[in-house]
Amino acid sequence: MTTDDTTPPATLLRAVLDWQAGDLPREALVSRLSGLTPEQGDQVTGLLAELHRRAGHAPAAHVAHDDDTASWREELMACRARTWPFPQAAGLLVGPSVLILTDGTRGLVLREQVVRPLPMSVSSSLLLLCQTIVMAQHAVDRQELGSLRQQRIESSSTSLSEIEIIR
Repeated sequence: MTTDDTTPPATLLRAVLDWQAGDLPREALVSRLSGLTPEQGDQVTGLLAELHRRAGHAPAAHVAHDDDTASWREELMACRARTWPFPQAAGLLVGPSVLILTDGTRGLVLREQVVRPLPMSVSSSLLLLCQTIVMAQHAVDRQELGSLRQQRIESSSTSLSEIEIIR
């Protein structure tokens, strides 16, 4: 399924619920979310609002390792990140065992069968973390691209200097 500007948040919500029920592979959900364009931040914030609303009505689920600082550090250090800057900022962290959605005001930790709302202060820090990871990756990509261009220029000039002139 391709995601475009007409993808309703309900489709994304259904994907989250299917993943949590075990009916959709985790990477399929991540793929649907990451397939949204940078201009579709409102899709993510809409999904986040609905999941947050639903989590507010559900009984709080306590997971023992949620309070373990070492586990969280390990989880966050292994995260991949995605951001949506427009029209509303949103971010996604994909860790080994959790998905974290945030818009800077609201945030949720999603696990199979568990949705845990985050405090606003943590949500804003996590959005900043998403943005920092993405910016750092773009900087590394630009640096690597520049290095590859330079290598190509050097290899081309070496190769061109070896071509003999027809007289």
